[in-house]
Parts: sequence; structure tokens; C-alpha cells
Amino acid sequence: MGQVMTTTRFYFHGKSHFTQTGWLQASARYPKPDPLETIDLADRVFVVTGANSGCGFEATQYLASKKGKVYMVCRNKERGEKARQEIADKTGSSNLHLLIGDCGVKADVRRIAQEIRGRESNLDCLLCNAGALLNKRETTADGLEVTFATHLAMGTYLLGECLKPLLGAASDGGRIVVVSSGGMYNVKYDHKAAMSEGSLASSYNGQMAYAYAKRGQVLLCERWAKEIKGNTTFVSCHPGWTDTPGVEQAYGSQKSWLQPLRTLWQGTEGICWLCSTPKSELQNGAFYLDRSPQELHLGDTSRTKNTQKEIDNMVAELSKITGEPDATLQGA
Repeated sequence: MGQVMTTTRFYFHGKSHFTQTGWLQASARYPKPDPLETIDLADRVFVVTGANSGCGFEATQYLASKKGKVYMVCRNKERGEKARQEIADKTGSSNLHLLIGDCGVKADVRRIAQEIRGRESNLDCLLCNAGALLNKRETTADGLEVTFATHLAMGTYLLGECLKPLLGAASDGGRIVVVSSGGMYNVKYDHKAAMSEGSLASSYNGQMAYAYAKRGQVLLCERWAKEIKGNTTFVSCHPGWTDTPGVEQAYGSQKSWLQPLRTLWQGTEGICWLCSTPKSELQNGAFYLDRSPQELHLGDTSRTKNTQKEIDNMVAELSKITGEPDATLQGA
């Protein structure tokens, strides 16, 4: 009964804030002229995971249009190259670089990080966007559930750990921007449930696996912000209920419950703002929607708030699963 109440509260909050209706209300308060229209990102370096589709594609296109140098991390070479060429044609950018790898696989993430380290001495922003919402449990080459691995363990934690030295070397202070989700409001992080191994695998629920991973991302950004010394900023965000290929695949006809869905730009512009706005505008460790920090829990926190011990255990388990970042990156 408690979970039903939590989910119901989340849904009605979402109908007011996460839909296109919520975006129209929030964006009406944006400054004029919009800083996203006037900013120049020349000489700034970005890494975007899941860059060939949805919010990742839209964010890459925006960053390229403002003269940023963007490394596009994509799992499929053909789809990645098609997206890179389309963005190059639309923006005129010659500074788009394709990196092929699966953000849910340890070896791929380490290789991608090494490739970036070999090309760049500093990094302004890592945008962790790659992910999936599955209706049937699948595992990666490492034997981990795909959602957990791609969203949290490898695609955010390991990649972030490996690239922290480059982010710390950015002249104006690098940042990690993690695309989480309001779905995290439904749960507190439970590592065993997030892994969905053993007996939990037989009762796999893709929506809940997604929610656990997304809560984990928010907790991780908070943890990094508190513990990492230096000038790097860590934020997570929610794009709202946005009309993306991922939403179509996960929900199908049921996406009508999320109407009116945001357009792709309406769901992505807040992410672009987090990637490009001056660091002084950001609240380190916060969870954002439409350029504003959000509350981390809705109503009764007993079902959604983790203890410090639970957060410590999450980070320890992630470290154990992923291993230490490459020595070459540690020494950067």
C-alpha cells in the first residue's frame, strides 16, 4: 500500500511539473534574452554519452552549434556516424568526434576514457546520458543487468571516476552532468534490487530497475559533490516526460499517460543549460529540472530516503564492481 501511495503522489506531481505544461510554466521565468542563445562555447570540450539519439543527440547538436568540441560516445558505429554527419551538416561543425563503445561494459568504458585522455589534457563537461529502460531483463558482457550497468555502475560511476582528473584540469572548473529521472522519486536506493540478481531476477520489473538506477545517480552526484575536493561540479537532472525514442520503446501506447509530452528540445534545453552555464550558477550536488534545483523526495521520506550507511555501501559496491580507474588516468 505504501508503494502505491508513493507512486500515485509521483504521478500527480509529474503531471504538473514533468509534462509540457510544467515546462511552459517554468520557461516563462527564464531570463531574456535566453543565455542559451547568446553563449559561445568555442575552446570548450564536451563528452556526451548516448549521443546518437534522443536528448543526447539534441544536446550534442546544441553544443556543436555553439562551437563546442564534442566527443560523441555511441554504442553502434553506423548509427553514431549517421548522427555525427547529420549534426555536422546542420551546424557546420568540424569538431565532432565519434567514440564507439557500450557504456554498460567495463572494458568499453575504460577504453573510451583512455582514448579521451590520449587526445585531451582537460575536459569541461561530461554529460552522462546513455541508458535504456527495458521490459525484459538483459545482461551485459560483464554479467550485470543492463539498466544498472549502463545508467549507474559503468556509464556514470566508472566513466566519471576515470575522467575526473581531466575535469579537474579544466581552467574554469569541469562538471559532470548526469541525466537521471523523476522516476527516482518512487524509491530509495536498494543495491540488491538494483542488481536484480538471484531470486529478484525472476520478478524483474524494468520500471523499478530504472527507478533504482536513477536514484543511485542522484545519490552519487551528491556524494561526489561533498567528497571531491577541487573545482569540479557534479549535478543530476530530470528532462521531464519527453517524447524520445526511448520513451516510445519503453511505454508504447501507454505513453498517453504522460501527455502532454515535452518536445525533444523542451526536455533537453535544461540539460544544455547545465552543461554550459557559468559554474557560479550551479548548486553543486543538486538535482535539477528546468534549470532549477528540485526537492529530492515527495511527501513522506521514509520510503525514499537513504541513510548515510546505505549510501556508503552503494559507493563501496560500485567501486568493487568496477575496480579502480586506470592508473594512467589516476595520475593525470
